[in-house]
Amino acid sequence: MERLNLSKLIFALLSLILLCGCWDIKAVNERSLPLVMGISKKNDEKYQVTLTLPVTRVKGKTRIITEKGESVSEVLGQLRSNVEDAIDYSQIRLILIDAPLAANHLEWRKMFHYLMSSKDIPSIALVAITDENIEQMFSKMSKQGLSGMALYDFFNKGAGWAPDVSSTRIWEVYQNLFSYTNDIAVPVVHSSQDTILKFKGSAVLKNGKVTANISPSENQLVRLFQHHHFIRNTENLGFATIFVVNSHLKNKPSITNHIPQVASDLFIKISILERDEGVSNSLVIDELEKRIEKRFNDMFKQTQINKTDIFSFGQLFRSRIPYDDLHSWRDKYYPKLIVNFRVHATME
Repeated sequence: MERLNLSKLIFALLSLILLCGCWDIKAVNERSLPLVMGISKKNDEKYQVTLTLPVTRVKGKTRIITEKGESVSEVLGQLRSNVEDAIDYSQIRLILIDAPLAANHLEWRKMFHYLMSSKDIPSIALVAITDENIEQMFSKMSKQGLSGMALYDFFNKGAGWAPDVSSTRIWEVYQNLFSYTNDIAVPVVHSSQDTILKFKGSAVLKNGKVTANISPSENQLVRLFQHHHFIRNTENLGFATIFVVNSHLKNKPSITNHIPQVASDLFIKISILERDEGVSNSLVIDELEKRIEKRFNDMFKQTQINKTDIFSFGQLFRSRIPYDDLHSWRDKYYPKLIVNFRVHATME
């Protein structure tokens, strides 16, 4: 009998050992999975973090929660403690940052050091900037029945459907903090009466510092050079409206007497949607080529003044410049860079 009781005791102890590893597991329906997070900080005020949380018991309904603290990590911890369900930050897809915080270089760097090192927040989450009150923006969207997924989808329409809208991720912003040869564009948005958001253009960042703001049409050129292609774009020339069916970019870099040069050729195929009477194909093509070339040349001149390589030309010269000299790209090489940009348009 004693041997039987001993066997039962051993079996019970083994069962407890096997069960103890799952004591803190939460079922999916007991977790809150925010998709969008807003972060704001004005002057010397505390950080304010705003989340859109889906109401699991009511399909399509969201609620807005906000908390303040001395750091983003502190606020996220407070939110986890105060919300009845367990908050899981691993599904965050978009982080919206207010303009005053984006303009604060030191706070921006500190924040992205945390976001990149955090094990809770995915580094592939998208980043955007807004000049609106984030809590009010989220509340307005919630009342309209719009979810966090709708905000994320605004930046994730798929290749070619919105060529002027940037999609910049946490790891790209973090990488920019240390890059010698590559600057980035972070999208700037605000709420809209008729659509979920309105794209205002992008903030240009050099090592985490905002150096300029560019329009949606200028941002399209930036995306072209960063990704070497864009499609499905409409351009109004005044006397005609054209549709860019496809395009591709070819860059040929070289260095002569320590002066970097790039022969850049943009090949685009277009169709004419409408035109005034008597307007020929050659006139449309000539005007389009001149317009795009001027847009680029004006932007490029300004970026050289700001020493901001938003077109990523420095990436073309990483193997052509001594490694120890890469840190001088923006100050020594970029102001001297010569770019021969030509557009070659053909009819579909």
